[in-house]
Formats: sequence, C-alpha cells, structure tokens
Amino acid sequence: MSITEETCRWAYAKAMRNENIRRALQEAGRAIYLDDNPSDESVFPASNRYVLSRVEVHGERQAEALVYCNGVCVA
Repeated sequence: MSITEETCRWAYAKAMRNENIRRALQEAGRAIYLDDNPSDESVFPASNRYVLSRVEVHGERQAEALVYCNGVCVA
C-alpha cells in the first residue's frame, strides 16, 4: 500500500468519528474533512484537507456505495 493510500484510509477512519462528516457524506454524497491536529508529517506527509465522496454503484441485482478519499477508494 502506498503512503497516499495509507494516509487516505487513516483520514477516512478519523473523519468517520465526526457526526457532521458522516451525515454530510450520507445525505449529500460529499464531505470535506480538515484534520486540525495533523499527525507526524514524516509518517503522513499529505495535506490536512481530505475530500470524501460517496458513489452509488448499481449492479444487476443490488446497489453498493463506495467511498473515496482524495481519489482513493477507502470503503
């Protein structure tokens, strides 16, 4: 896993602890998470702004929701 993927997965997990972020993602399909306390930049050198997007994928039998963080599929 690349550092970008790892960072996005970490940011998504942290963002999901915030009720406002979860609600915006569910209702609007998009949310912006700003990490107020960025981690050690030597571990996560990315910006502290993360754009979360929820995408509905409709299959033949069912619909599935995928979540992207800065373009990386995280859920």
